[in-house]
Amino acid sequence: MFGWLHAILDWILFHLKLIPNRQVGWKSLNRKTGQLEREQEPVLKKLKLLALFNPLTEWLDTTHAMRLYIHNKSIKEGKEEAMPASHDRIKAFVEFYNINMDDFEPSDLEKYRTFEDFFVRRHKDGTRPIHEKNDPKKAIVCCDCRVVTYDTVPQAKKLWIKGTDFSITNLIMDVNLGAKFDDGSVASFRLSPQDYHRYHSPVTGTIKEFKSLPGDYYEVDPIALRSRVNILTSNARDYVLIDTAEFGEVLFVAIGATDVGTV
Repeated sequence: MFGWLHAILDWILFHLKLIPNRQVGWKSLNRKTGQLEREQEPVLKKLKLLALFNPLTEWLDTTHAMRLYIHNKSIKEGKEEAMPASHDRIKAFVEFYNINMDDFEPSDLEKYRTFEDFFVRRHKDGTRPIHEKNDPKKAIVCCDCRVVTYDTVPQAKKLWIKGTDFSITNLIMDVNLGAKFDDGSVASFRLSPQDYHRYHSPVTGTIKEFKSLPGDYYEVDPIALRSRVNILTSNARDYVLIDTAEFGEVLFVAIGATDVGTV
């Protein structure tokens, strides 16, 4: 009779258990363990996302005032992270996200002059072995990330990207080039704040074109992406067109996000 009440209480109690470990983010599959895990995320950030990106309030995100605020805030944050004083933030950040610094070079936090230096830290050789790296027929995951793949762009729009004007043409602002990929497959590599923030080419090939597109700095959390705000076609982004023997032309697009201030 009161099954629905028990279900609600179970949900509340379950999430209360996750809060001390900040496990309140989006669920993703850990391929090493085969278990679904929630990303670590500050609770206040989670609440902010829920408040801003929901059907009742998401219209606020598209106003000029909000876009300008987010843009200026992200640029300011990016500049502050390049200042020596930002070094003091590194230790708390590593502890919050349980980052294993043994994977990185240098591993000593004192070697990083600024938070920006730490943010773009390098992997130690061998910590991320490439699967069959001598076989160009194998495309690889290009960064530490959460991967989502779709056979077609319409499938990505149906299941993942809810913005009203998403298309490859709008993403890269090129009608002719976009038309080549509008029926293509999509692989999304989404980085979280704690991740290694360097991209590597997913394929072997030759760069044919590079373009940088200015824009906003909305959050790219799944909550935001599943709103009707056109995040991916509004945020600052760079793209590279790669010519390959095995896959034909591959379009690689890197998209900026809140609080970074660069792509």
